[in-house]
Amino acid sequence: MLIAEVYVTPDSNAIIPPFSSKVGKTLLSNPKDISISPLKYRDRYMVKYSSSPVCLEVIGGRTYSFEIGGENERVLKTLANLEERKVFNTVWRLTDIKISEVRVDFLPKFFEVEILTPALIVSPYFKSKRKVFTNKAEYVFFTNLIDVTGLRRGNGRLIDYLSVLSSALWEEPSVMRYEKVVYAGKTVIGLTGKLRYSVVAEDKLIKKVLESAIAKGIGSSRRNGFGRVKVVARGGTTW
Repeated sequence: MLIAEVYVTPDSNAIIPPFSSKVGKTLLSNPKDISISPLKYRDRYMVKYSSSPVCLEVIGGRTYSFEIGGENERVLKTLANLEERKVFNTVWRLTDIKISEVRVDFLPKFFEVEILTPALIVSPYFKSKRKVFTNKAEYVFFTNLIDVTGLRRGNGRLIDYLSVLSSALWEEPSVMRYEKVVYAGKTVIGLTGKLRYSVVAEDKLIKKVLESAIAKGIGSSRRNGFGRVKVVARGGTTW
């Protein structure tokens, strides 16, 4: 798995939506099968937490960035389609790209998932537009399990893998908050906070699931910038 951080600079001041991932999606020609983060400035994602459509502003000449994450070939192919273009009434110039590989070389006994943009957690057992607000591992990492296995909801083998997640990761006391954002004109409620887990059973599947979470985020709508995370192991190792 790869994460590419793309650095861009607008030619002039511009007003952008309160959830700023639309910029990166447009510059990349709206690709599929990868995640795209909102814009970042000074390592903070540009997201306005509000149920009102309060817009954000970017400053001409200032450097911003956004991340894309996914399987190696898909990320590299997506970067090949990156173009400087006019988005939200200003031209965005490409200034740099930094690519890093995501590898979880060891399975920590304890780790924390810090949710950096609201996560839209869905049920692994039935399809519904309603989101789930929980730190249960089989829910939080469901979309990552799909990434790793290629299976779909309802598949018997996927149910078995969900049981592995549930038995291998023990939910520790976590900090869970709920934030409202406006995306595409609609109010969306997502999960934020710090989710904590102990590893109670060794399984190589967990490493792959964590790599997917780090590269692509958790939950649904990751292509729209939701569910970006940072994983921190006890002792300070950060992915």
